[in-house]
This record gives sequence, C-alpha cells and structure tokens, in this order.
Amino acid sequence: MKKLAALILAVSMVSMVLFSGCGSSSGADSNGNNGTQASSAGTQASKTDDKAEGKKYVVGGVIMNMAWPWFLGTQVGMEQYAREKGLNVEFQFEDSQNDIQTQIKQLENMAQKGVDGIVIFPVDSKAIIPTMVDLHKNKQIKFVVGDYAQNPDSKDDIVWETFVGHDFKAMGTVAGQIAVKEMKAQGKTNPTCVYLSLPKSGEASVKRFEGFKEAVLAELPDAKIIEEGDSTGDRSSSQTLFENVLQRSSDIDIVCGHNDALVVGAYNAAVGANAADKMKFIGMAGDKEVIQYLADGNKSWIGEVLQDPVVLGYTAMEALVNALDGKKLPDNFDLPAPEALTPENIGQKDWKSWTWLGN
Repeated sequence: MKKLAALILAVSMVSMVLFSGCGSSSGADSNGNNGTQASSAGTQASKTDDKAEGKKYVVGGVIMNMAWPWFLGTQVGMEQYAREKGLNVEFQFEDSQNDIQTQIKQLENMAQKGVDGIVIFPVDSKAIIPTMVDLHKNKQIKFVVGDYAQNPDSKDDIVWETFVGHDFKAMGTVAGQIAVKEMKAQGKTNPTCVYLSLPKSGEASVKRFEGFKEAVLAELPDAKIIEEGDSTGDRSSSQTLFENVLQRSSDIDIVCGHNDALVVGAYNAAVGANAADKMKFIGMAGDKEVIQYLADGNKSWIGEVLQDPVVLGYTAMEALVNALDGKKLPDNFDLPAPEALTPENIGQKDWKSWTWLGN
C-alpha cells in the first residue's frame, strides 16, 4: 500500500520527464506479461524509424483520474513507447481528478506552455470538445483521444487525430460470460445479479452494463438483473450503497460493476454483513486487490475483466508521435479485446510485474 500511495502521489503532480535515447524496453510479451502487449500494439500506425535525428517532442498527458490506479498504466505506456523508440520527449502529465473544469484548465495551461501535442483521456464524451477545437485552431495543438470516445455535434468539431480506446460493451460482455459460466456450474437458471453502474460516466457506464446484461440474458433468460447507480464511483460510496441493497435483499448470486472500486466496495459491505460467501464477485478494469483475491483462491471472487492501460497509453503515444511527424492516421485504433482473469488462469500471468498496479 505504501508503494501504491507513493506512486499515486508522484504521478498526481505535474511530471516533467525527459527521455533521450533510452535503450531497454520493459519486456512485454503477447501473453500480457508486465501488464502490456504494447510492443506489438498500434500496428495500424506508421513506424517512426525515419524520425529526424535529435528531434524533440513536448507532449502533454491529461489523465481523467489518477486516484484510480488503472489510469497510472496509461502514463507507463506513454513513457514506455518513448523509451523503446529512443525518442527525445519532454512529458507533462496532469491529473484531472474526474472534473471537467480542471481538465479544461489543464489543456489551456499546456497550450500556453507550448506543447506540441496532447494525449487526453477525457472525463466524458463531449464537454472537452470545445476546448480542443479552440486550441487546435488557434494554437495548432494536435490531440489524440484515449479511452473515452467523443460525441461531437458536427464533423467540424472532430479536431483530434484519432481515437484509441477499448470496447466498453465488450468489457461488460466478458463479465457477463464469467457470470454465466459460474451460474451454469452451480446449476442456477434464474440467478439474481446486481450490477453497480456509474451514471456520471455516461456512455461508458451504459455500454458496460448493456454488454453484461445482454450476455447474461442470452444464456440465462430467467435471470434477474438489478442495476444500482452509484454517484461517486469509489469504494466508500459503493460500500454504503451495497449495505442498503443487502438490507432489502441478501438473495444475490452475482455482483459486478462499472469499475473495481465499486465491486470491492460491495464486497466489503458483504463481508461486514457475513454474506460474502453467499455470492460471487466480478471486477472490472484491473485492480491489484482483486487480482490478489483471485491468486489467493478467495472463493467469493470468480473473475476480473482486464483492459490493459499500458497498451492504451503506448498506442496513444505512438499515434500522437506519428501525427506530429505529419503521418495520416485511421479514425480509430483497435486494441486487444478485454481479457477474463480467473482463478484458473491467474497463475499463468506475471501480474506481480505490472508496475501500474503499484507493485
């Protein structure tokens, strides 16, 4: 926990990092070891081998919320790309703390300081667009949008070079498949599933829930799926929410949610009510505590849906560098499909080397 706290504190501040011809990679492989398949990701982009000798890039990374450890991996991925390619990059990272006004100001400040381009992981699907339009047209800033696809009002507002992100609905689908497998193993055809959503995350929350619900009902049409919305998205608020759910009914088979914080909060509530052994939990995104539960054989936990943040950051940085070099990019970059981590396969993963988890 001390290591994680130190890591979060370090990257929550403005970080100026200079890479100048660094040599070694972090040794990622196609099995997700080191938490990334970054070395082979982003093949849609042109290579940067023909970059001008000594060229320096000044790059901003504006990250939705570094209080969620998963987002630390996006910074790791961006830095990894620069290091592997031997690029001279000056990075400035900012934590938007899940607040749109903070994020707007951070973009404006970066433009004022003269960055060449910005990788932005937006707070939502629309609110940051006017700022990107203004800075692109008046300051010639190049943008790559990561994680959260934008929903512009007109084509003229599409000023970002490309979008790099995971399929939110596919994440929910994988979680639903984990739930179905468990319920079939138990012989239950009409389970009760509670899904903890995060309404303020907008489309991302809607798509994940849709994927989960559709996957479960496709195989178990008599299942009862209850959506409970949490306004904050952290463990404390989720624990309180789920305590209230348990007061109404303890007859729950599966608990899943928009992110790991929500599901862990619900698990803590169930533990406090001596009910955790009566239900199964499925995490979402990637969290050290959840993965440790799987590795330890905690019977309450049956899965974690992993979307790799290092791959996301790595590919977004590759896209931005190619854009800064004047290369044409596709509208979207496909990333690896979300992966189900389970008690059966967690032993095959080198997850303790995934630095973004706080290891």
